[in-house]
Formats: sequence, structure tokens, C-alpha cells
Amino acid sequence: MAGHGKSRHLKRIAAPKALPLPKKTTVWFKKGKPGAHALAQSIPLLSLLRDMLKVAATKWEAKKIIAAGDVLVDQTHVSDEGCAVGLMDVVSIPKMKKFYRVAFKKGKIALSEITEDEAKEKPCKIVSKTVVRGNKVQLNLHDGRNYLIEKEEDQFKAGDTIRMALPAQKLSGFMKLEKGAHCYIYKGKHSGKTGVLKEIVVFPYGTPSDAVLEDETGNKLITLKDYLFVVDKNFKA
Repeated sequence: MAGHGKSRHLKRIAAPKALPLPKKTTVWFKKGKPGAHALAQSIPLLSLLRDMLKVAATKWEAKKIIAAGDVLVDQTHVSDEGCAVGLMDVVSIPKMKKFYRVAFKKGKIALSEITEDEAKEKPCKIVSKTVVRGNKVQLNLHDGRNYLIEKEEDQFKAGDTIRMALPAQKLSGFMKLEKGAHCYIYKGKHSGKTGVLKEIVVFPYGTPSDAVLEDETGNKLITLKDYLFVVDKNFKA
């Protein structure tokens, strides 16, 4: 007896809270395919076009736009409507001269409109490092990418951000997670806020470190260090 495989759809009532889906519409929605981003922290490209950007009124219109090659993710044409789009991904619709960066705001996936030049670069957070053969260091990034550098070139730590030129996927710069860094909070109760890192509070016994930031109005923000993403000063969620 043939197996039916896993469902490609999910009931809206059971959808992850991060998805900004409209209420009182269809019962089912397209589930994102496994990939760089977790299901709970991403949105299928089809839903992004139809439900967030409103460039398509129906599923079929969205599929037609995608099939025509009119949408790029990280400056690469995507033909799969189930492609899961997540944190810091760049979505471009060149024919409309529209460019967006995926972020999180108040716990929900949000889109920030950016310029065409900004769409040619993507910030990627280093989540860990691995030493591999050939005296190289592999930087493991938040979006599932891996970037190899020579061991003598390694000046990075987990938590730092590298700038990735698109679509070449070449290192174009980096930003350190350190005092004075401009940081974006992408998880927790302060999701979507930015501020200047003032202090990292380290606790004993493996307890996750806290981070203290100051926003542009002088308010203090306290969150987990792991929720920080170092960004440029002009970054907007």
C-alpha cells in the first residue's frame, strides 16, 4: 500500500503564531517546504505574495507569478510556491520595482520595503563555527548557509553578522556583536525593536546571557543575547 506522505497543507487555525494570515478566509493554507527556515518562523512564498503583499488575489494568480519567474528570493529565481521565506531573506519583484526584507515585528513575520541597492546584500548571523578539512573554518549562518574561510582569516565569533553579496554569496563585510553595536531584536517581547548594545550580562551555570540595549528615545531594553541580530544603523523592521 502506497504511503501518502506528509500533508502539504495546514489548517489556518493550527498555523504558527508568527504567520500574519488573514482571518475568516479559507480553512487551509499552503505549508512551507522544509529548508533553511523552520516552519514556525517562515512563510511560504505563495502566501507571502497573496496574503501579505496582495499582488495576487488567489492561489492561482500567485502560482502564475512565481511560474513566470517574476519573483526572486535572495536575487535567485524561485519556481516553487512552497519555498519557505524567513528572517532577513530578500524578496524582489523586479517588474514592479519592489524589494523587501523579511523581518519580525511583535512576534509576527513582517516585510520592510528596501531599495534595489539594499536588495543586493543580505545580513547573515553566525550561529556557530566548525573547523573542517584543509585548515578552513566553516561559518554556519542563521539561514542554513555555510561559508568557508581560511583559518588565518577567521576573526569572527558566534553572534557576529556578515554581509553577503547577492547573488554571488560572497562576503562583503561584517559587524561584530559588541558594546556599541546597533542591534535588531527578532524574538521575544521586544521583537521588531532596535537599539544600541550597552551591556551583555553573563550568568553562571549555563544560563543564557541577557543583553541590555538603549533605543533611540533612551529607553532601556532587556532581552536575551541570543535574540540579537547586529545590523546597520539604517535598518528598519
